[in-house]
Amino acid sequence: MKMIMAILHKDDEEHTIEALHKDKFFVTKLSTTGGLLKQKNTTILTVTEDEQVQKALDIIKENSGERKTISYANPTMIPGKGCIESMPMIPVNVQVGGSTVFVINVEDFQKY
Repeated sequence: MKMIMAILHKDDEEHTIEALHKDKFFVTKLSTTGGLLKQKNTTILTVTEDEQVQKALDIIKENSGERKTISYANPTMIPGKGCIESMPMIPVNVQVGGSTVFVINVEDFQKY
């Protein structure tokens, strides 16, 4: 028996959990925060038989893909070119989404 713990972007939460439920995986959802952009994440936990692990991983991978977004950053201040407040913000493409997944051995599992 294995526990799958997946940390995914908040935007991927609904579709991923819905797809797991459709295939009879029971999911516990935790709201988490972290990462480079300090955006909201969701950590999901599910316990399953060893034979079903790959199926769950495929569902998570399919529903929590990476995508690009635009973030705005201050340019580096160039000496003698004025203060930073007068310089426009520069759009920067940032990769977001995706998931980090841990598969952990479970010695015992009880559901009450």
